[in-house]
Amino acid sequence: DLKPLGQVSSSFIVAVNGEGLWIIDQHVAHERILFEQHLEARRAGKVESQRMLMPMVIELSPRQIVIFEKIAEELAANGFEVEPMGPKSVAIQSVPAGIAANNAESLLTEILDGIERENAAISIDTLQSKIAASTACHAAIKINMPLEQTKMEWLLSALAKTDCPMSCPHGRPVVLRYSLKEIEHAFHRI
Repeated sequence: DLKPLGQVSSSFIVAVNGEGLWIIDQHVAHERILFEQHLEARRAGKVESQRMLMPMVIELSPRQIVIFEKIAEELAANGFEVEPMGPKSVAIQSVPAGIAANNAESLLTEILDGIERENAAISIDTLQSKIAASTACHAAIKINMPLEQTKMEWLLSALAKTDCPMSCPHGRPVVLRYSLKEIEHAFHRI
């Protein structure tokens, strides 16, 4: 039942309800929503992808190539169509829906590098979560982006329906809440 009042710095939504004042980071709020939607779609085998107008050929490090070969099937199940193009390169044909073409390379390398740092014995659930988190981050509303009232209302409503609305998939807080009691105390009313 949050009512958005506006934005601070086109990055944080200020909202109120009967409990007090709320400040919501619009990027990580949208990231949480997209993360849960992506995971649900992945588990149902229904992740949508979008084709690139032109395949994007990128060069990978030897370690990235090894990781790519290990997780290629999972990448495909998450909306990526990536094909080897010689010993060091791959061609990105499709990416998960909502990802801008200019983010395709950075998203793929972020996923490969993130897995590389973990270890090769990563569980499928962890792998799915990591891919969903990276994809959600790249597709989410950015900071310094003005939002219309209806978009803020939609964002807050969708966030309320998530399983974990208080933090993003990477563990950062989504909201700051100042209870009416905290506000009254700060103004020496109680």
